[in-house]
Amino acid sequence: MAKGIIPAGNMLPEVAYVKLAWALGQTTDLGKVKDLMLTPIAGEITEREPYNGYLIFQGGIPEVEEFIRKFHK
Repeated sequence: MAKGIIPAGNMLPEVAYVKLAWALGQTTDLGKVKDLMLTPIAGEITEREPYNGYLIFQGGIPEVEEFIRKFHK
């Protein structure tokens, strides 16, 4: 963070790359670039899903859920 990294949450790397190019085309002020990067414009930043969100969205796999529960407290 001290080097100027912008935490993009769960934004996909490809989306972050394109959005950064767009943001740099809007302004050269790094503070404003950071604000643009952290402002959802087209649904590219969403609330973080739970640790097993992928499994929930895929319908879940009981064996995997049981395995994860052993280690995720």
